[in-house]
Amino acid sequence: MYRRAPLSLAVLMFALPAAAQFSMKEMTAAKNDPKAYTVDEASIQIAKLGPTVSPTEVTPPDAGGGTDPTVILDQIINIGQKIWKIVVDNRPVVDVKTQYATALPEGAKGWASMGGWQRPKGTIYQLTAKNAYGVQVINLRYQVLRTAGGSYKGTGKYLTAVTVEPLLVEVAWAYHFSMDASVPDTSIVNVGTSENPVAAMTAQLGWHISTPIKDSQGKGLYYMQGDGVYQEIGGPFKNEAVAKMKAAIAKTMGETLPL
Repeated sequence: MYRRAPLSLAVLMFALPAAAQFSMKEMTAAKNDPKAYTVDEASIQIAKLGPTVSPTEVTPPDAGGGTDPTVILDQIINIGQKIWKIVVDNRPVVDVKTQYATALPEGAKGWASMGGWQRPKGTIYQLTAKNAYGVQVINLRYQVLRTAGGSYKGTGKYLTAVTVEPLLVEVAWAYHFSMDASVPDTSIVNVGTSENPVAAMTAQLGWHISTPIKDSQGKGLYYMQGDGVYQEIGGPFKNEAVAKMKAAIAKTMGETLPL
């Protein structure tokens, strides 16, 4: 049975010691049937569902007026979040309006003082996991949001509003799921030139699945550029090419093959 987490955003969160996360009922159930509460790590998979039809828009904060101090166009930094919580103990806690990363020229006061921003884009993914019996115990749907194309006085291509928004969180009883996003400073680089910079960023999305029996964790890596380039570069992503190949073979043979 799934426990569906409400999608209202929470701003207050707390962490409990690992031993205190589980009730006596959960611990007893896990002791009596360990396989039911053990994640099959080979089953953890992320499927790309496609682009977001109407991605959440983030309104830029007030730039504060006045002019920016000295701006170094080819020195690109993150003036937003470096690490933040997405899901804590099966509940979404992120506020995408305020919790996001940026890749802007050093010295810029904020992305509201820049122009040329494209409409926000999002890509929807589904993360699933099964227990040792092959029963699905985690079903997470989320979107990776970003806004690209911003320039400073007509120069450069930068990024802002890079964040992750959970759309659906379903977790089996006695399973505890958490997820966080991070953007290390070392992942923000200029892939353009000094005269015409193009910001690039690698965002990490890490997750933690915990039961009274076992802890499992992993991460996905998402690479993006200020000119709109975007791709997954690491994580348990479903091999779409293999899936398409099997679908084509199945269609030819007139039968369904397991993906």
